[in-house]
Amino acid sequence: MAAMFVSLAACARRPAPDVEVPRRTARKAVAIVRTEAPAQARLIERLVALAEIATAAEANAPWWEGSVGRTEAAWLRVARAAHDAVAAVRTADAAAEKRYAGLHPNARSEVARALAEINEAGMGPREAAAMQRALVSISLGEKLAGVGRRQEAADELAKAHASAAVVHRKWLALHARFSDRANLRLWRAWAEQTIAESRRTGESVLLIDKLRRRVFLYRGGRVIASYPAELGANGLVRKEHSGDRATPEGRYHIVLAKRAPQTKFNKALLINYPNDEDRMRFALGRRRGTISRRAGIGNLIEIHGDGGEGRDWTDGCVALTNEDMDRLFAHVRVGTPVTIVGTYER
Repeated sequence: MAAMFVSLAACARRPAPDVEVPRRTARKAVAIVRTEAPAQARLIERLVALAEIATAAEANAPWWEGSVGRTEAAWLRVARAAHDAVAAVRTADAAAEKRYAGLHPNARSEVARALAEINEAGMGPREAAAMQRALVSISLGEKLAGVGRRQEAADELAKAHASAAVVHRKWLALHARFSDRANLRLWRAWAEQTIAESRRTGESVLLIDKLRRRVFLYRGGRVIASYPAELGANGLVRKEHSGDRATPEGRYHIVLAKRAPQTKFNKALLINYPNDEDRMRFALGRRRGTISRRAGIGNLIEIHGDGGEGRDWTDGCVALTNEDMDRLFAHVRVGTPVTIVGTYER
């Protein structure tokens, strides 16, 4: 009899395993990984559900039907999945932190550079939209980083960098012509011929440097004054046809000096654009198909007042402040040479 009781005692149910620790571990793991690894969070939750079923089944089964170790094995799978998921997320977070730290200074620098470039004459709607995207992305990236979402933050910084690059490429394209040797030779020749004419006659001439946004007043071959200027909205480009809002380049002269009410710009000096060279280039562009058959060559290019806005805004004219226009007006007359170049360095 005693032997039988010993045998029955040996077969009695084992104490239920303590599963509170793996439960808490699983809950913490799910909270950590849910945002960045939702699939892993769902896997842990499924494994927890299976482990709970195994725990309940073992607790309620007769001792002779119990499966020793089934509960422990189920929760061990939960613990392993939780550990692996948390480790993977923390590794990814560390990599994202490193990536963000590497991207952030450069992205801010590139966006700041794009902001300085976006107001350049010739920037269009595509560049304006890219600039807006860059600003939104850099702001969102910094906000995401502030709440610990570094992977998403780094992705936004990469977007900001790419959007700023759209502005950079356009700016470089606009400025490429100002380092072209053929252009520089041509502009130098025009400028030096104009200055030589002033030296020979002792009269006033105007030299307009588009890149520097300056109007230089020469007399007797020497600069006696210079004035900051604003160009057409596409002023860095050479004018090709009406409506392109570009400022022409070439050798011209004043054909009409206007005062109010002849002009709405306080004072204005009309030049003889288009000249013969402009007409030949326009005709060639039409033959080649680079200029629409419906486009006209344009006219009414002036040096006028109402400037001082700090940006290129005209339809192709050169704008000075009213005060500078008053000063300039006193030194010129109908027939005064006006040479407009991309840029000129003596």
